[in-house]
Amino acid sequence: MKKFLLVSMMALGLGTVAMAKGNNGHRMSNNTYNNGGKMMVGQCQTSEEKALMREKMRTNPKLQEGRIKLQENKVAMMKEMAKENPNFTNIEKINKDRANIQAEMKTEQMKMRYDMLKANKTNN
Repeated sequence: MKKFLLVSMMALGLGTVAMAKGNNGHRMSNNTYNNGGKMMVGQCQTSEEKALMREKMRTNPKLQEGRIKLQENKVAMMKEMAKENPNFTNIEKINKDRANIQAEMKTEQMKMRYDMLKANKTNN
């Protein structure tokens, strides 16, 4: 009886996880990706295009500046948390700054992808 209960609980747990995960983020046919219910078509097709995109993102001055700001932000957070009585108002401000920096970086990456995809469409 205990074995049956244990096996059925494991099966139920695995089934629940499988149903909850669904197909988000998995590749679909024909270079179409499912991203949270939004379909994205025409992503970088070749490994050369992907490598070029990674290189552009690595060398982009705005993204480099953002990475530096995030590191400085992390140090400021660590300094504040190392204090005997951390000021959580300052920590909240640091977290908001971090979120703004990340949003700016993500927007810059989106602009770069858009420009690259636009350039690929005009070349083909």
